[in-house]
Amino acid sequence: MLRNALDEIYSYSDLHTSEEDSLLYELERRTYLAALSPQMVSGKLQGKFLSFLSNIIKPNFVLDIGSFTGYSSLCFASGLTDVGEIHTIDVNEDYEHIRQAFFGRHPKGNQIIQHIGDAEKLIPSFNNVWDIAFIDANKKAYLNYYHLLKNKIRPGGLLIADNVLWSGKVLEKTKDAETAIIDQYNKTIVAEGLFDVTLFPLRDGISVAVKK
Repeated sequence: MLRNALDEIYSYSDLHTSEEDSLLYELERRTYLAALSPQMVSGKLQGKFLSFLSNIIKPNFVLDIGSFTGYSSLCFASGLTDVGEIHTIDVNEDYEHIRQAFFGRHPKGNQIIQHIGDAEKLIPSFNNVWDIAFIDANKKAYLNYYHLLKNKIRPGGLLIADNVLWSGKVLEKTKDAETAIIDQYNKTIVAEGLFDVTLFPLRDGISVAVKK
């Protein structure tokens, strides 16, 4: 009964949220046709939320960890300044051609720079101070991502993490390895006190942390 109610609430929320632009709509459709796990795409409701945050922050530097087919990057591009940069990291080359094709059709697509490789190795190579960093990659590395990024976010900047409820498994007493790391991420980012954190029960849970 609860699951049905939640599904109905999500559908109602989606129905009463403004439509995403045509490029994002087309990218989501392409993802469902081309990707092995298309449900990983952010989608309209979460995408509108990411765009909303980007338009408030007006970022110069965005780091998108786990860019998949590029939907979240295009959402962040909506608020990107004219001189800003979005750096994407993904370990998977298979969807690079999709990302490149859709980035190339966005007015700020030439400001999106793709990096292929292990985010834990690549993050230390950047000298940027980030306005927004978005974590949506290897769940077992969430805590490592946090420690690599916590001092590289500007005051007032955002550290956003997706899938922080992990299908509700964070509530289970016995946790598998991925769930345990996500749960520890949620606990650590609050306990250390460097960020003002809000965990939104949107889709699979999204944590928005503002650097103090």
